[in-house]
Amino acid sequence: MAEDKRKVEQAKKIASKSSNEVRTIYESIEETIFKFFRWISSIIDRLFYSKKYTGLFALLLACLSYFVVTYDNSSAAALSSSKTLNNVSISARYNSESFELLGAPSSCEIVLSGEAANVTNAATKKGYCSINLEGYTEGTHTVKMTASGYGDSVSAVVNPSEVSVTLKKKTTMQFDLSYDYINQNALDSKYILSQPTFLSGSKINIRASQDTLNSISLVKALIDVSGQTADFEIEAPLVAYDKNGKVVDAEIVPSTVTAQVKVSSPHKSVDIKLRPTGKAPEGLAVDSVSMDHQTTEIYASEAILATINEVYVDFDLSTITNEAEIILPVSLPANVSSSDVTMVNVKVELAEVTTKTIKDVSLLYKNNNNNLAVSAIDVDKVDVIVTGSQANLDAFDDESVSVYFDCEGIEPGTYELPLIIECDSNPYVSFALSKNVVNITFVEAGE
Repeated sequence: MAEDKRKVEQAKKIASKSSNEVRTIYESIEETIFKFFRWISSIIDRLFYSKKYTGLFALLLACLSYFVVTYDNSSAAALSSSKTLNNVSISARYNSESFELLGAPSSCEIVLSGEAANVTNAATKKGYCSINLEGYTEGTHTVKMTASGYGDSVSAVVNPSEVSVTLKKKTTMQFDLSYDYINQNALDSKYILSQPTFLSGSKINIRASQDTLNSISLVKALIDVSGQTADFEIEAPLVAYDKNGKVVDAEIVPSTVTAQVKVSSPHKSVDIKLRPTGKAPEGLAVDSVSMDHQTTEIYASEAILATINEVYVDFDLSTITNEAEIILPVSLPANVSSSDVTMVNVKVELAEVTTKTIKDVSLLYKNNNNNLAVSAIDVDKVDVIVTGSQANLDAFDDESVSVYFDCEGIEPGTYELPLIIECDSNPYVSFALSKNVVNITFVEAGE
């Protein structure tokens, strides 16, 4: 019993000692923590209350605040975006059967805003701007323009947001119908087009406001003739124009017309003739000229063909030095659309120039419509000097030469009149006169 009591006492002593040791460790840790915070507190006191460190601390605090605010704003900006769409088409809803709409712009500007991804997606959509005039009557109205087709995830603002437009009552007026052939450059030049025949007649109706109708100068059917080679029938669109040739926006009833066109190809065979220009080099003359084509088929209207019997090839003698072969174009008269032969090969040979004189060629007169008589004349004969190659002079017929003066419009009196040579000869022989003018006095016949 005494032994048990002693063991209990020893246990109490051991427990009491352990408790004192734990308490001592806790107190030591607690003291260390208090010392650390007192040290921190003293540093902060020195920073806040020391003139030396107060300015530095304020600067650091300001920089921290700036970076926090900037970061927040940039983050917000990264989340939102906007995009401006230009030239967005405008759709107007109104009673187009009864009214004409004036003053509506053809396009507008739309600003999309929202989250960046949504804005980018909306900008790819085929949105549009609309004007709702349903139920409106004649007059001028200010209406809102709204954006559609961009979805609900973005905000779409139209600029301008409102527009002033005018509705004018339509009326109908009849116009004469004319035409234009278009794409004629794609029509073979050999073909001639007749005036078209319109199956619905030569009148056309147009519905528009009275002001618009008054501005219309003519209405044309635009007939496409590309590739046509025979008579054809085509549906041609109709277009109204003002006096300046500007298209007038109006309702043409119907909008197209059936046109019948006859296609022909009148042609004629004519001679190709050489037409020399300039002079051969000094001491030389053209001896002979030959071409690989003598005739060609030309294409034009019947009236034009009736006036043409020959076409020409021009060549400059001054560019020929001896013997030459050259390719030259065929010159077509005005209103001739085409020729089967467009280029010819020309061979030119030159020879030494020579001359001969035809003596005492008597003077003739022409166009003495006033029946005047000659009372005095200084000469009645002249010599004709003929120049060319020897071969051309040998072939020349002296009897084909005549020299005359023209009495057209002459009244009684004394005149100096030019003398004119007339000769049916090749173009490679030239002529000169021993005297180029004649002094002559005319009187009334019978004086």
